[in-house]
Amino acid sequence: MIKKFLLLAFVFVALVAIFCGIHYAIVVQFNLSENPLIIPKIYLIIGLITLFIIQMGCFVKVKFPEYVGFAFMGGMIAKMAVVLALVVVNQEIKSNVSQLIISYFVILLAEVLIFIRLINLKLKKV
Repeated sequence: MIKKFLLLAFVFVALVAIFCGIHYAIVVQFNLSENPLIIPKIYLIIGLITLFIIQMGCFVKVKFPEYVGFAFMGGMIAKMAVVLALVVVNQEIKSNVSQLIISYFVILLAEVLIFIRLINLKLKKV
């Protein structure tokens, strides 16, 4: 059971790393930002928050399997609140809000894919 959850976490981290690399390469290639080094930082912040939400979803899957979707929705709303707070507080992120939006939705896509796999995961009853 733990191996399945670790595999989901590994797949998520790999997806985020690939997306971050592609996003960073495009921004550097076409000179779309004054500070392209903010992109890995944004992916790291949002990725860590999302990884915590995935861990919460795994815990909910073990204890209350029928409520995994609610864990996803609650985590998504909490993550959105944190990201909006980052935009308000951090001037560097505020100047690169388009990069933040792209990063947010790309990580949200990865999170949806992981939660679909988590919902479809079959666990043995002990």
